[in-house]
Amino acid sequence: MRLGPGEHQREVESEGGRRIYMIYVPSSWDGQTPLPVVLVLHGGGGSAQFALGVHDWPALAERERCLVVFPEATAEDPASPAAVRENPRIWNDGSRRSAVAKRNVDDIGYLAAVLDDLEGQVAIDSRRVFVTGFSNGASMTFRAGVELSDRIAAIAPVSGHLCIADPQPSRCLPMLYIIGLADPINPAEGGPIDTPWGARRQRPPIMDSINVWVQLIGASKQPESVHEEEGVKLARFGPGRNGCEVHLYTIEGQGHEWPGAQRTLPRFLSGPQTNKLNATQVIWDFFASR
Repeated sequence: MRLGPGEHQREVESEGGRRIYMIYVPSSWDGQTPLPVVLVLHGGGGSAQFALGVHDWPALAERERCLVVFPEATAEDPASPAAVRENPRIWNDGSRRSAVAKRNVDDIGYLAAVLDDLEGQVAIDSRRVFVTGFSNGASMTFRAGVELSDRIAAIAPVSGHLCIADPQPSRCLPMLYIIGLADPINPAEGGPIDTPWGARRQRPPIMDSINVWVQLIGASKQPESVHEEEGVKLARFGPGRNGCEVHLYTIEGQGHEWPGAQRTLPRFLSGPQTNKLNATQVIWDFFASR
């Protein structure tokens, strides 16, 4: 039975258990026309329902006639209820640091199962499946872009790192990346940071991840063009193989929040929030042009 317009929760089988995801179907969908799909991966401590309720993705789905899907990570301690601070849901993004990574949770298999389930519930355009995510969800977006590159058309990480060593995607993908220059959790220049869970970490420079992806698409590490306006800078790398490009947005005065959306963390944790860039719309415009 096909899903109708609105918000839905689905379950899929993954590693012998059941995991949920949320989907938003635009009201204008006729039930037959294949629609593009955007997977939105929440940050560490978040949830599918939380991601659906922030960043205005359902409103964009209505405007642009696309399906928006919100997968959900697993809690660090699967035997206890998930909680933002005490037992956060974390993606196994390849960083190998979390309890989720130590359990080797197959989040790639889970995302593939979500896509398989979608194909049975909604008419999707399998050539236009995109992935975006924030923070730990951004790092998982990178991993999906490497290990599910045969099923994804482009990725858009926001404030996260490529944690996979020696990534070898089956094909190169276009990427848009966004980072705030006042981000205290993933500082653009790298350095020691304190996570919201009290851990001390050393972050690499953001350009380490960008340069790896630029190399994967076969482009020069020197941007082909740079445009700056009102504190927002866009550097374009490529085109490289198969016309792939990397677009890098840096935003002055932007902390560890989704640009242009409501604040989700206390300022002392995430830094300042600005409306200099509407990340949701910019990401969709990039995906739509692929």
